[in-house]
Amino acid sequence: MTQDTLTDHPAEADDLAHLANDLRLACQRISRRIRYEGTHDVAPHQASVLFRLETPRTPGELAEIERVSAPSMTRTVGCLVDAGLVRRDPHPTDGRQVVVSLTAEGESLAQAIRRRRDSWMASRLEGLSPEQRAVLAEAAPLLLEVAGR
Repeated sequence: MTQDTLTDHPAEADDLAHLANDLRLACQRISRRIRYEGTHDVAPHQASVLFRLETPRTPGELAEIERVSAPSMTRTVGCLVDAGLVRRDPHPTDGRQVVVSLTAEGESLAQAIRRRRDSWMASRLEGLSPEQRAVLAEAAPLLLEVAGR
């Protein structure tokens, strides 16, 4: 539906605006809560970088993915290196760059944080009826599609 079509149907536009607001708020609150869940060992932004390193990346790639400045990512990577969670290796084709990858300890921590976050979410879903869970199961792929746009 285009914006022009919505203006032809004010009730639909109003319903869509309310749905957009409700979904935005729910997603933000869940995201904020999960972001801090299970990150007792590292800050949430550091955990996010650990998750991105399932595939080794350059600091520049990490900065772009995380939408932060290169100097900010350099500081984050430095802290993670100091903690023994990631390592810097020479780039295979560009001597000016490094590739950042997880250490065994970093991989273990990333998995533990994911498990704690999943456990937190599962505990919230336990209180829902089977019908409510079915609605969420149907909604999950749609929300992923919306997030991918």
